[in-house]
Amino acid sequence: MPKPAIEHVSATTQAAEIIGILERDGCVIVDRLLDDDLCERILCDLERWMNRVPDGGGEWVGYKTRRVHGLVAKSRAVRDNICNPLVLAIMDGVLGPWCDTYQLSACSTASIGPGETPQELHRDDLMFPFVHPTERVVYCTTFCALSDFTEENGATRVVPGSHLWDDEREPREDEVVQAVMAKGSMLLFTCAVYHGGGANVTADQWRHALFTSYVVGWLRQEENQYLVSPPEIARLYTEQMQRLIGYQVHRPFLGWYDLQEPLLLLDGYDELSSANLDLYADGEEHGVLSKRVRRA
Repeated sequence: MPKPAIEHVSATTQAAEIIGILERDGCVIVDRLLDDDLCERILCDLERWMNRVPDGGGEWVGYKTRRVHGLVAKSRAVRDNICNPLVLAIMDGVLGPWCDTYQLSACSTASIGPGETPQELHRDDLMFPFVHPTERVVYCTTFCALSDFTEENGATRVVPGSHLWDDEREPREDEVVQAVMAKGSMLLFTCAVYHGGGANVTADQWRHALFTSYVVGWLRQEENQYLVSPPEIARLYTEQMQRLIGYQVHRPFLGWYDLQEPLLLLDGYDELSSANLDLYADGEEHGVLSKRVRRA
């Protein structure tokens, strides 16, 4: 039986085609989605943190891996990447059917240093109490290569097709594929795909990745974005970014502030300064599920 592979597509590929590959394989690589300039801007913005952060201190996070968190507030270039039109179009198709709105879940860099061992294979939805297999896709992950991903320097290990497995089956080593890709490329995979960081067997190469994940608006974000970007910081962002980090209501009424859209708080809204408003659109039924959401 041939070894499974991760399909590569160009950065000009339509979102619908990429969504189809994700539904089939659970993973895909978009080659050179980020140009060199954006990659360098991200690295430049984060250099002072990446140089100071200590190595990890555990098997899960690694002993020779460095991670920087809270990137939304640290880098405009990172915010530009989070709002990449192709990525958001993919999230519209992957997460959109299961929610009214989706949001940023977590964003960090993962720099795997020489001598690091492979990370345990895992699913990103392990933090949520879901049973597999499930049709509902609630979380989607992206890894952008800020340096070339090679077999030797720790390219992410992925198990294509594992999003269709139940909770009893565990991956075999012959089912694991490394996401070898050039700088600027992006690996995407859905929440039930087994994956993990690779081993870095080089003497002097660091593998730098930008990790960004998105989650349906009715689940809690993995990283607390309200501490990363409290109102005094979040009000400086674009409205699109404000909504993505969670300053919006998930319809019909999840996440309000004083029964108002949280975006109003960023514009100087004072509590109790106006009458409560009906958060439903005119004519919308007051049900638990939006009409956009498919029932599992």
